[in-house]
Amino acid sequence: MEVVVAVETVLLALLVLLVAGLLRSHAEILRRLGPPDEVEGSLPEPPPVVTTRAPADITGTTLEGDAVKVSLGAAAPSTLVAFLTSGCAVCGNFWDDMRRGRHVQHLDRDMRLVVVTKDTSHESPSKLERLRPDDVPVVMSSAAWDSHQVPAAPYFVYVEGGLVQGEGSATTWKQIASLMRDAEHDARYAGGDERTDRIDEVLEASGIGPGHPSLYPGEERPQ
Repeated sequence: MEVVVAVETVLLALLVLLVAGLLRSHAEILRRLGPPDEVEGSLPEPPPVVTTRAPADITGTTLEGDAVKVSLGAAAPSTLVAFLTSGCAVCGNFWDDMRRGRHVQHLDRDMRLVVVTKDTSHESPSKLERLRPDDVPVVMSSAAWDSHQVPAAPYFVYVEGGLVQGEGSATTWKQIASLMRDAEHDARYAGGDERTDRIDEVLEASGIGPGHPSLYPGEERPQ
């Protein structure tokens, strides 16, 4: 019996040494490979790209049934398109604020505000007539909802220079103002290279090119 115990003890000791050797070997392999973020061929995440798109003009009818078209091209003024319904509670707050003129304190005075609802297959003109503000045009156009891919109301699209600069949902005019400020900031960031090219063109037209002395006042001109 003592012999059997001694043999088992020796075998257990050998097994422990074997496992320890395997662990050391595995650790050495991992050390040589390095951490996952140092593996050759891994690339950092690309920075987000600011994109814009050309919006479709809004065509539909007024609440009186007259055909109307709202141009959103490059020559059109800056426009905030509000996609609203007569049924949702949040939309009701926007309707009330517009009737009371509360929206103007959050929007640029030169900005055009247009409300777009769905057509008579989804909305009642008489109900919209009770909701509409006096100084904001209301266009009934389900096609505009489709072309702008409006997911749900309320939804807002900010157009400037013939391009959609920002869009999204909001529950207050303060949030909309923040959306537009972010859109303007992103547009300036995205247009940095274009503005640089325009500056270069103006300088070149004035006879000022790379190395011109006027570009290095008080400094030695690079050769």
